[in-house]
Amino acid sequence: MIARSRITSAVGAALSAHGTAALVTEPLGQRARRLADRGFAPGVPHAILVPLLEVVSGTLLPRTGLVGAAAAAAATALGAVRVGADVEDRTVTTGTAAAVGLTVAGLAAAVRATRGRSRAGLLAVIGTVVVFELVRRRRVLRAR
Repeated sequence: MIARSRITSAVGAALSAHGTAALVTEPLGQRARRLADRGFAPGVPHAILVPLLEVVSGTLLPRTGLVGAAAAAAATALGAVRVGADVEDRTVTTGTAAAVGLTVAGLAAAVRATRGRSRAGLLAVIGTVVVFELVRRRRVLRAR
């Protein structure tokens, strides 16, 4: 049990650091254009909200209960959308491997956070968010 909590804490710290670095190192306009080019339109809200979601969910990931479950769901969805987008674009890199790790760690944290309660609803919400983002992204790319 201690190892899982330490792993979840480490993943949360890495996720928070990644979100902070994205906000600090890359100019907003450049990040927004890159996200829009990959099909995440509009680019500016994604350029601001995704790193903020990474920071918040990374900070709250080690917690249990409703807060931990929400953070785990967000981390899982972030990782799964990145993996789905990279596979669809055929641009699989080490970043994709990190996103797979984030997805697995997020799912493990979701299971831990929902211990003793129904997990089906949380997993359905995560799946719905991932499918929604990937379908919307595909429609944006086809419209170009």
